[in-house]
Amino acid sequence: MNNKLLFVATSACVLTALVPVSRVLGAWELSQRLPETESVAVAGTAVPVSQILAKLKGKTQVPIFIPSRLPIWQKLYYQSQAKTDSYTISMEYTADCGGAGACTFGEIRGQKGGEFSTKVEGVTKTLKNVQLADRVKGVFHNGCGAYCTATIEWKSQNFMYTVSIKNGRESDLILIANSAILARKR
Repeated sequence: MNNKLLFVATSACVLTALVPVSRVLGAWELSQRLPETESVAVAGTAVPVSQILAKLKGKTQVPIFIPSRLPIWQKLYYQSQAKTDSYTISMEYTADCGGAGACTFGEIRGQKGGEFSTKVEGVTKTLKNVQLADRVKGVFHNGCGAYCTATIEWKSQNFMYTVSIKNGRESDLILIANSAILARKR
């Protein structure tokens, strides 16, 4: 098998992985053929959808949207909470993170109602409308405090969905949101 050393740089660190060239090139070629707003997360970490759904189904009345894959090459741990009118899926680098800043990757939320983010003076770096899969309109927000948190929001009927990742890029959030939207309600 023809393997190459792949360096993946993020704002936090550089990851190194030995992967088949065909896997890397296949994902790269696909991302080059699809416009960013219509692409889905094709590489990275698979999300354990069935395990997450088992913890949420029957506990919330909010339709559940979960991406199939995340554009990250690290193992993540998932914590889920559900209420009648909302759910939250925390994505963390360690099993015992507890939502602490350093070990948090991000979260996925769904809630009944809700409003799109607005500019927060001194915190907002970017706030703009974005086009997501299936002609869904979203809002991208990047705000910084102790660290930067990038968020993408969209509405489906009377429900607001949010994906946020620490030190995230707009393109990564669009991939995650599109993966969730194209997977449909779970």
